[in-house]
Amino acid sequence: MALEGSLVLPIFLFFMMTVLLSLEAVRFQSDMQEALYETGNQYAFTGYEIKEQGKTQLNIGEEIKDYLRSQQYPYLCVAGGEEGIALQDLSDLYGDGSIALLASYKLKPFISWLPIGEILIQDRFVSHGWVGYTGEEHQGDRISEKCVYVTRTGSKYHLSYHCTYLRIQVQTTDYENISSLRNASGEKYQVCPKCKPVKGGKVYFTAGGNRYHSRSDCSALKRTVYMIPFSQAGEYNPCSKCGGQ
Repeated sequence: MALEGSLVLPIFLFFMMTVLLSLEAVRFQSDMQEALYETGNQYAFTGYEIKEQGKTQLNIGEEIKDYLRSQQYPYLCVAGGEEGIALQDLSDLYGDGSIALLASYKLKPFISWLPIGEILIQDRFVSHGWVGYTGEEHQGDRISEKCVYVTRTGSKYHLSYHCTYLRIQVQTTDYENISSLRNASGEKYQVCPKCKPVKGGKVYFTAGGNRYHSRSDCSALKRTVYMIPFSQAGEYNPCSKCGGQ
C-alpha cells in the first residue's frame, strides 16, 4: 500500500496542479482582455487628439500593465512575468481610424523541466475610434439649407415647429350633441374606427377632422410632423401664420 500510495500521490498532485494552472491561465487571459478593453475604449475617444500632437504610435503599455498590476498575483502562469508580455499598437495597419491592440505572451508549465513546452497566446482588441470628423469639412448647401415642417395630409409648410396650426385643438362635447355639429368643411362627424366610442358620455373631436373619439389620447388625434429641406417644399404653400407671408 505504501508503494502504491507513493506512485499514485505524485500523479494525483500532477493532475491537480495541471487543472489549477489551466484555471489560472483562463483567469489571466480574462484579465488581459479586460485590460485591452479598458485601454482600447479610452484611446478610441482620445487617440485622435494624441496623434494630432504628432505621435504615430499610442503608448498603450503602461495603461495595460497598470491594470494587470492591480490584480492579485497577475503573472503566475506567464513565462517571463511582466517582461514576457509584448504589447503592440496595430492601429496604423488598418488606416481607417480603428484602434487595434495586440498582446502576446507565453504560458509556462508549473514544472519547468517537463517536456510540455510553452503555449503562445495572442489577445486582440479592435474598435472603431473617433477620427475627429465633425461634419464641417464637407458641409454643403443641403446641410446649411433652411428646413420647413409639413404634415402628411396638409397642404402648407411651416417655418416654426411650434406653429399653432401644427397643433391639434381637441374639443369635447356630450355624445348627444355630436350629430348636430359640423367640421370646418361642413361634414358630419363619424365614429372613429380606432377607439370606437360608445353611445353616451363625452366625445372628442377637432375642427379639421371628420371623426369623433372616445378618448382625448386616441392615436387618430395625433398629428405627425415631418421636417424637410425648403427645396423639397415646392408642392406646399406657405403657412399664413408662420410661413413668411
